[in-house]
Amino acid sequence: MKIGIIGAGGAAQGIHIPGFRLIPGVEIATICDVDGKHDVADYREVLSRKDIDAVVVATPNHTHSQIVREAFEAGKHVLCEKPLALNAAEAQTMLDAATASGKVHMAAYTYRFAPAVQYLKKLLDDGALGKIRTVRAAYLMALSGHLMGWRSEKKFAGSGVLADIGSHVIHIVQFLLGDIKALTATDRIFREDPNSDVDDWISFLADMENGASGTFEISRVATGRGAAITEEMFVEIYGTEGSAAFSLQDPWGLMVSLGEDAKDPAKLMSRIEVPAEFLKLAGSPRDISAIDKRWGYRFDQAYQFTESVKMGVSQAPSLEDGVRCQKVLDAALASSASRQWVTL
Repeated sequence: MKIGIIGAGGAAQGIHIPGFRLIPGVEIATICDVDGKHDVADYREVLSRKDIDAVVVATPNHTHSQIVREAFEAGKHVLCEKPLALNAAEAQTMLDAATASGKVHMAAYTYRFAPAVQYLKKLLDDGALGKIRTVRAAYLMALSGHLMGWRSEKKFAGSGVLADIGSHVIHIVQFLLGDIKALTATDRIFREDPNSDVDDWISFLADMENGASGTFEISRVATGRGAAITEEMFVEIYGTEGSAAFSLQDPWGLMVSLGEDAKDPAKLMSRIEVPAEFLKLAGSPRDISAIDKRWGYRFDQAYQFTESVKMGVSQAPSLEDGVRCQKVLDAALASSASRQWVTL
C-alpha cells in the first residue's frame, strides 16, 4: 500500500510518518509540502499518481476542504487532520465527496486511541458507571510556539484554541458519551497580539443527548499546564453507580470509584491500571515498550486507517465524526457571540 503525505508539519513528522513506517507492507511513496524541502510542492502531483492508494492531508485548516475533495475525485482514500474545515458546512462537503467516491475516510483524532480512553469506553458500554449524570472535560496548556502563525488567524484556522485542541476533547466526549444537544459558551482573547483574531480560551456548559450535563474548558494560556508532550487533557465522568477520570498524562491508567467503593461517600477515587489488551489496538505492529507511553498509542491511528483501506470500510473516527465535532465548534462560537444557548 502506497501512502502520500500532503503537509509535512508537526502532525506529519510526529504522528503520521512514524506511524505508517511501523506497518509492514506500507510505503510512504511521497511527501508534499510548499516549503520546497520535500519531494514535491504541489499536492496535485500526489493526487495524479496512479500508484498512490491513499493520502494523509495534514495542511492548515483552510486548505483541507479543497484538497480532500480533489483527493476523493482522484480515487484516493483519505486520512484528514482535525478540525476538518473552517465550519460545519464546509466539512459536510468533504463528507459528501467521500460518500460519493466510495473511498475510505478517516479524521485524525489521535487521542481516541489512548489506552485509558479505550478502556473507559468499555467501562461505560458495560454500564459500570450506571446512568451518567455529569461530565467535566478540559484541555489546558501553556502558550506554545506551534499555536502561533496561521493558527492565530480566523481565515486560516476557523477559530483559535477551540479548533486546535478543543476539537480533540470534544471528540473524546462524543466518543464516550454521544452527542451534545445544546450549549452556552463564552470565549476570550487574552494575548495582546495584533496578528491574532481568535480565541485563546473558551468554556461552555452542555446538555448531552443522553441526559447528562457537561462543563468544558479549553485554554492555551494556562501557565504551568505544559505544552506538546506535557500538556494536559482530562475527562471526568460521574454516574449513578460510579465515576472515572482520564488524564492525558497517564494514558495507561484511570482514576475510578466503582462497585462497593462508589457506595462509600468518604472513599476517594483510586488509580487502576489499564488491562493489557487495551494498551494497543488488536493486531497493531507497535511495540508498546519501545515508545513513550504518553504518545506511542497515536501511531495506532495509521494502523487502523490501513486496515480500513484493506477492508474497504471506513471505521470511526471517520469524516462523519469530524462533521459532528465541527457542529459543536460552530455552535460554541455562535453562542459566545450571541450570549445565548444554541441548540445543535
